Amino acid sequence: MKTNAKQVAMPIIEKVVDIAEEIFKNPELGYKEVRTVGEIIKFLEAYNIPYTKEVAYTGIIATIDSGKEGPHIGLVCDLDAVPTNGHPYCNPQDNGAHTCGHYAQIGVMLGVLATIKEAGIVEALGGKVSFIGTPAEEFVDFDYRHELMAQGKIKYASGKQEMIHLGVFEDVDLVLSCHTLGTGMPYDAEIDATLNGFIKKRAVFHGKAAHAGANPSQGINALNAANLAMTGINFLRETFKEEDAIRVHFMLVEGGQSVNTIPERTTLDMYIRGKSVEAIMNANEKVDRALRAGGLAIGCDVEITDTPGYFPLRQDRNLTKVVEDNMRHYIQAERILRDGHGFASGDMGDISMIIPTVEIGTGGFVGTMHGKDFQTEDANMAYNIPIYYFIGTIVDLLSDKGQKVYEIKENFKPIFTRDEYLKTLENLNQTRMYKLEDTKC
Repeated sequence: MKTNAKQVAMPIIEKVVDIAEEIFKNPELGYKEVRTVGEIIKFLEAYNIPYTKEVAYTGIIATIDSGKEGPHIGLVCDLDAVPTNGHPYCNPQDNGAHTCGHYAQIGVMLGVLATIKEAGIVEALGGKVSFIGTPAEEFVDFDYRHELMAQGKIKYASGKQEMIHLGVFEDVDLVLSCHTLGTGMPYDAEIDATLNGFIKKRAVFHGKAAHAGANPSQGINALNAANLAMTGINFLRETFKEEDAIRVHFMLVEGGQSVNTIPERTTLDMYIRGKSVEAIMNANEKVDRALRAGGLAIGCDVEITDTPGYFPLRQDRNLTKVVEDNMRHYIQAERILRDGHGFASGDMGDISMIIPTVEIGTGGFVGTMHGKDFQTEDANMAYNIPIYYFIGTIVDLLSDKGQKVYEIKENFKPIFTRDEYLKTLENLNQTRMYKLEDTKC
């Protein structure tokens, strides 16, 4: 069955590479992926694969259902681009460019879906397989997303969070996905990698305006408070444990109102990243203290807003084993990176908290991730090989009435139920005001 599927896949791959590279040249940011979904729909209709569009606003789901007993496998890919100035295919409207490789994920998962349909794999083995195109993985373009939230069109900034909220994954037994492996490394694939999770924070320092030349003593300098807070955070870095993989990075998005005026309001935006939920929350408390201390020292009120980002990615080792067994037919062992940790984050981590998940790192790209020189270098490595080993994986998972899937699920220990997950998101979403007057004895 696997050999026949590979033969079936070859002409399909030519088509999905063309579609993916066309998407690469026409990037769209999250919750704007209209043209991208249009290209996907053309492909699905050519193979008579039913689909549902406008899931989670701009997402799309296409399912091949045998109508027979068996597990439900989700093939997840991201649809969106990321702001990247100077890329040859940078979107002039919002600077979006496909410099994170999401276009290739789309091609791989469409190739897998069409091949298992044309080869009759699901029909022969039972169960069902769904292509799940998720919008808005990149945590960007917040003014637009907040507008959608205000209009009631979405509830969450992340596409996968929105899909979890809508119950998309409720009957999905496990998830297969892939993402671009970091460029410049001597590997063709990565397995069992973990990623940091993060919280997004905003701190607003409220001071008092005064003429900066004539009477600065009458003001309360919110910029000085922000600078002290940043210094405090930097001094905290030696308290972060190496094994927690903490990253705290910030940007001063508002530094004052005019040079001639003592700044009465300044704003810091930041991420706090870590390898575990516990580590993130511990670092978050420390950063809060530094922010409050900066305000207290200068005499500013401090408003701190936490927004839930993404949870750390943890990959299911039993599911990984099935993928690796198929991968080894195409990639030598020494070319597979194992057990790495990435300090970046992705909303695949949220799914991995709830159901067994694998996100394979794929090679075949050149340039800098999120950089203006990113592009496909080796189409065979970026498309063909992942399609082949994912098809083999699905055959193994659906065989014997899905016995492997049910074993994987039995051994999986979720961090959250869906309801617990959504409640945790809500609890993380909060704003606190620390008034100077409340600190006086």
